Amino acid sequence: MISRGSAAVLMSTVSLAALGPAVAHAAPAPGDEATARRIACEQYAVGAATVDYREFGQWRARLTRGTTPELARTLTDASVGMESLYRDLQWVSTAGLAGAEITSLGNDTWRATCFVRIRTTSVKAPAGASTVSVYNVTLDKKRNWQITDIEGDPAAR
Repeated sequence: MISRGSAAVLMSTVSLAALGPAVAHAAPAPGDEATARRIACEQYAVGAATVDYREFGQWRARLTRGTTPELARTLTDASVGMESLYRDLQWVSTAGLAGAEITSLGNDTWRATCFVRIRTTSVKAPAGASTVSVYNVTLDKKRNWQITDIEGDPAAR
């Protein structure tokens, strides 16, 4: 005969065993962190930071590549205003990844904090200037790793 206390422990154990596969399924798959880093940082952030005023269409394509349709519209609208500024300044920047921190937010959503090293020249700074910029990129694995949100450096706000 099972006592009430033993029955409660048994029921808790059965409940946890039933939840076990769901918890294991929610864990990130091998390679997810590397995929998030590659898409968000190596491709997106570095591409968005690389600008040549003579090839604005290519920059706009990099700025919207891999983003959701909603985010792509927002970025395209914002880039239109920047185009004349970049042309007037004759802005050219090259970029490379300086580092990244990748975090699983759960539910197949990832946050990549991308540290991008940028070298810029313009008519205002013909000798050039170097900086590191932070891109916070959110990706949704369930949507084929689409980028759903982009935030700049919160310290720069």
